[in-house]
Amino acid sequence: MNQSDLDWLKNRVAAAVDDDFYLDRGEERRIKEESAARGIVSRETELVIREQLDEYSAVSERALVEELDRLLHQFTDNDKKLDQKEERLALSKVVNVASGKRVGLDPRVAEEYVTSFCKANGASRSTDTKKWLGSQVGLALVAVAVVGAVIFFATRPPKDATPVVLAQAKESRAVDTKAIKLNENDRSEIDDQLRRASLYIEKAQYTDPPESSAKASLDQIRQIDPEGQYRGEEVKGLASKIVDHYIKLAEKSAASNDLGAAAKWLARAKLLNRDREVILEKERALGLVKAER
Repeated sequence: MNQSDLDWLKNRVAAAVDDDFYLDRGEERRIKEESAARGIVSRETELVIREQLDEYSAVSERALVEELDRLLHQFTDNDKKLDQKEERLALSKVVNVASGKRVGLDPRVAEEYVTSFCKANGASRSTDTKKWLGSQVGLALVAVAVVGAVIFFATRPPKDATPVVLAQAKESRAVDTKAIKLNENDRSEIDDQLRRASLYIEKAQYTDPPESSAKASLDQIRQIDPEGQYRGEEVKGLASKIVDHYIKLAEKSAASNDLGAAAKWLARAKLLNRDREVILEKERALGLVKAER
């Protein structure tokens, strides 16, 4: 990186954080896109951003969200449950101001991400954290009590049920699970989420921010219609379009001998759960994984 580009990048980051000491994900993405347009290698861009954040005692929202994501995976990957203690521990790590910093992760961003994470990963929450998060910024939020009806014991076969009866019940449940019938509301929601996904793609919000991205909308559609009965080909097409975009970015990074960035782009492509063989083949072609013998 030449001195002119270095000075520009430092000033660009400084202008983004000198008022609130907070670099949000959208602004960081724009800085990186502008840097790439100037021909600056991504690892150099990231290094300068980190140095400027340290100089201003500022934080990267993206980095804090990634840390929150790591902690949530750590707590939920095995049992798909996020209890009160685990949730508060994860949030305190990123919302509370760290040593040497002026601010922590925006509590609203943290709450939205936990909600989005649990929904996308099928993890249940045992607490509503809005009240706790509000206390971090001096706000009094009302916790919403969620009442659920437990029907397990009502539908559980008696202990003395014969194996035939149990098998029949099991078979019946399996058939019901597959026989998903979409109603008019489901189709309307799919139409809306497809529209949102297209808009996010136009804004280059492919997978980030996690709760407001094309991936988030496509995930919502898959939850409603896992078999792709309604507009399934369009859903697949949008997912493949995003994968192609990340593959092209990986190729550009590899051409600049930045294999670390190439690996990151392909890792993002995998989040779409689409065209995995194409992604794997590209990883082999770029030397990121060993070719099978």
